[in-house]
Amino acid sequence: MPSETKEAAYDPLASDEKRFSQSSDGVEDQEDGIGLLRRARKTPFRSSFWARAGGKAVAAVNSILLLSILVILFVSHRYEYQCSEFECAAKTSYYSPVFEDPRAIEYEYVRFQGALEHQSVYKGTPNKELDEAWVALTHMNNSGVDGKVLDRIQKSRIAVKYPKEQGGLYDVGIEVFHHMHCLNLIRQYTYKDYYHRPENKPKSFTDPEPILRAHIDHCIEMLRQSLMCQGDVGIITYNWVHPWGMYPDFSTEHKCRKFDRIVEWADKHALPDDDPEPDSETVWLSGPPQ
Repeated sequence: MPSETKEAAYDPLASDEKRFSQSSDGVEDQEDGIGLLRRARKTPFRSSFWARAGGKAVAAVNSILLLSILVILFVSHRYEYQCSEFECAAKTSYYSPVFEDPRAIEYEYVRFQGALEHQSVYKGTPNKELDEAWVALTHMNNSGVDGKVLDRIQKSRIAVKYPKEQGGLYDVGIEVFHHMHCLNLIRQYTYKDYYHRPENKPKSFTDPEPILRAHIDHCIEMLRQSLMCQGDVGIITYNWVHPWGMYPDFSTEHKCRKFDRIVEWADKHALPDDDPEPDSETVWLSGPPQ
């Protein structure tokens, strides 16, 4: 019994096989561990690569979207504030019913004729043709507008208007025609001898001299205010001219509103030739408006 137990306990071959088996298992386990380690090392690198690539792609898309939004905002901003000539004229001027008709405001390029010897139907020694040309510029007929226009120009509705049976419109004038009237009156005053003749005398020259003088001064002041308000910033150059030396060139380029279009608007809204008469609703002022 003891010998059998000793023999059973002593089994070199089995022990070697076990050791070999254990050794083999250890090698396999070691190899598996190394493989896992290698895969573990490779996996974070690949994941971080794709993460970085994905992050760059997202950043690029966001940048493109942001740039697109900025471009759209820029274009829409420019389009929003890009007004037509008619719209810009209305925005840079005080309200007038003329601006409600796009056909009434049209621009053209005009070269002013500033040479002293330049011939014009509006300058020179007075004659019948010249007077008729100036009268046409003053446009004697006033225009008719409704009460809303007076509200917008901050004028009272007690202003002169026609009775309801004649339309009930307010009697108004266009500033440019008054300016032309004033300029014509000043021109006439420089030829007093001609216009004091009975056959040539305009209505204004029938007033007493102090009234006529006050009228002239009023016109000078109105034209001064208008010229300063408009503030023409055109450029005048100079040339050396014999025998005067340095000589201004007044023939300059300008961008002008077509005068004919304004005349057409006034004709379209012209009032009857007969002046309106006061009625029971008329409000009388104690003196001229200030």
